[in-house]
Amino acid sequence: MKKAALKLPPLNLSKHKILNVSFLTGAKYWHQTIFCAYTLAHFSDGEIGIRLYSDGTLTDEQIGFINQVLPGIETISEQQVLQHLNLVLPQHTFPTLRHLRNWHPFFRRLIDIHTSPSWAIHMDSDMIFFGKPNQIIEAYQRKTAVYMKEQLASSYFVDSEDTLRDKYGINCIKSVNGGIVAYNNDKVDYADLEEKAKLLLQHYPQAGPAQVEQTLMSYMLHHQNAAALDEKSYSIFYDDKPDLSRPDIVRHYIFKAKLPYLTSEWKK
Repeated sequence: MKKAALKLPPLNLSKHKILNVSFLTGAKYWHQTIFCAYTLAHFSDGEIGIRLYSDGTLTDEQIGFINQVLPGIETISEQQVLQHLNLVLPQHTFPTLRHLRNWHPFFRRLIDIHTSPSWAIHMDSDMIFFGKPNQIIEAYQRKTAVYMKEQLASSYFVDSEDTLRDKYGINCIKSVNGGIVAYNNDKVDYADLEEKAKLLLQHYPQAGPAQVEQTLMSYMLHHQNAAALDEKSYSIFYDDKPDLSRPDIVRHYIFKAKLPYLTSEWKK
């Protein structure tokens, strides 16, 4: 898959943008990012902007690999991110949010990408597009919040929705999958988010980073009345024998679905 990613013919991005997307990527995922971004750009006639953020492991060589296939991408360096965070989330005022960023790369989606101005969308790399994402493009134009809908019954919060709401004032949207999340960054109250993050770490010290991030992300989406993407078109595959006959716009491959993704799906 890595070799094939580097053999893709360059796809030039247009100056006219109907959508801007951000990826958090790294040494283990750069080739997956290429396939996701490349297929998205292909079905969007190249009219997209692509921003790359490092999970802390992305090398200059790997950035060059992506730029070779998708010339015109924008790379946000670690230094640029820290300079920006020192202005908008200074350590002395937002110690918990800054701690979260250092705790696990999960939080770089939440903090690095979504503290930039205006509407922002992040996408996981382990996805492939098979059509034009009109619902996402419309959300971008209207600056409305959207998310990929989790197909499994459980939400991965630190506690039940009722307890989070009644005890801590944290209202969450159920069934959010972090594969695609978009909202208007300008509408986020980061002082409130700092307080909520502090509450979660104080009262749920055994919670893992995935649970904490899921809770905070869902809390922000609830505040912006986020809408779920059509689950029949923006699909999540979980097992090693997924139904591949459906007319999906995008497929997100997790758990056992990594096997068909890494061996056959990218070849399409």
